[in-house]
Amino acid sequence: MQTILNNRVFLLAFSIFSPIFCLGCGEDFQKTVVPVSGFVRVDGDLVTEGYIVLTPVPAGDADPLDSGKSASGTFTPNGTFELTTYEKGDGALVGKHIAHFFKPDPEDDEQIVEEKYFPGGQEVELEVIDGINRFDIHLHAEGEPEVIRKDS
Repeated sequence: MQTILNNRVFLLAFSIFSPIFCLGCGEDFQKTVVPVSGFVRVDGDLVTEGYIVLTPVPAGDADPLDSGKSASGTFTPNGTFELTTYEKGDGALVGKHIAHFFKPDPEDDEQIVEEKYFPGGQEVELEVIDGINRFDIHLHAEGEPEVIRKDS
């Protein structure tokens, strides 16, 4: 009799508290992302193969590991890209990012854009804002990279 009562108390307690324990479960751990798309041009020519990765820049003294998940996208034959963080085409986290450009072979981690387009070790920094983000990124053999925001 005592065992049956203990089992009932356990089941009652379990049914009351298990939803509370699960409050942190599910997809709520995902940070909010916003749509990001655009073009990349190298000396005026569209990049039509390879892929782009945006890596979040940690804010202030924040731990780089807490800066968030990177977003990536593949260049289409017409030169466009659309970024994905969690689900296809969902975008990137709001905040500052460093853009990296890679060759079509994912096994080859060499950047598709040659070093000559980053004089003095420059990086291409993008700021993703709340809302729709469209970028036209211009890389030049001489001069600094130019990022044109074309939000709608």
